[in-house]
Amino acid sequence: MGRPGLTPLRLLLLGDGAWAAQTLAALQGGPHSVVGVLLRTQPSEPALGELAERLRIPLLQPTNVNAPDTVLAIREWRPDLLLSIAYNQILRAPARSVAPLGALNIHAGKLPWYRGRNVINWALINGESEIGVTAHFMDDGIDTGDILLQRSVPVDWCDTYGDVLQRVVAAVPGLVLESLDLIAAGNPPRRPQRHLPGSYFGGRGEGDEWLDWGDSSVALHNKIRAITHPGPGARTELQGQRVTVWRAFCDPAWPRYIATPGQVVGRDDHGVFVKTGD
Repeated sequence: MGRPGLTPLRLLLLGDGAWAAQTLAALQGGPHSVVGVLLRTQPSEPALGELAERLRIPLLQPTNVNAPDTVLAIREWRPDLLLSIAYNQILRAPARSVAPLGALNIHAGKLPWYRGRNVINWALINGESEIGVTAHFMDDGIDTGDILLQRSVPVDWCDTYGDVLQRVVAAVPGLVLESLDLIAAGNPPRRPQRHLPGSYFGGRGEGDEWLDWGDSSVALHNKIRAITHPGPGARTELQGQRVTVWRAFCDPAWPRYIATPGQVVGRDDHGVFVKTGD
């Protein structure tokens, strides 16, 4: 049953991971219906596909979402809106035009800043005290479409990638439900951002997990917590052997002085002290 003033939406969900699966679960019993699900070609986890199968929602897993046969297939589902959550392909104009209301993307960054990929990791590396979660309409750019709704997730000094990821995942379903209701009510508020300055980040890749002990203590602290579980972990060498560093701590009040970066200069019950660049 729809809510007063809302037109129930037919949704095509394109996604991956816990945030997409939890959003699909949250949509059940509400006014809006998911008429189809598109999975990534190599999902990070099976949760979304398994839930869609249990709910008997049609599934597609296209190699190219913009291919004419894929566009034709999703057109047959007659979606009002495309909803992208952690989907890894760019939707071109023909694919977006399948839905009369366009395409809405959920981005784990505070747009217009933190456009691009792996932005939770990059926000931690940059020492941010909060991370945005944004619902924005998709256009021909990368994360440049009109902003519909945005929320902030706090980040504490010792929070790790896993801590923040868990908070972001928990925030996504509520943001989606609120966004869909705004769209369903008609004339949703749209804040253009293409003219705004912002920042872009590329995907993190093999080799950039290595620590440079000549960096500042704060930079090393942030990098280690940014790529720890469920990331690959930071890397260093000890007597010629690779070592993964999963956890570190830096106190900004510690004294600053020049010595040899990378040397172990002490130890206690919690671990070792390594000299950094400052």
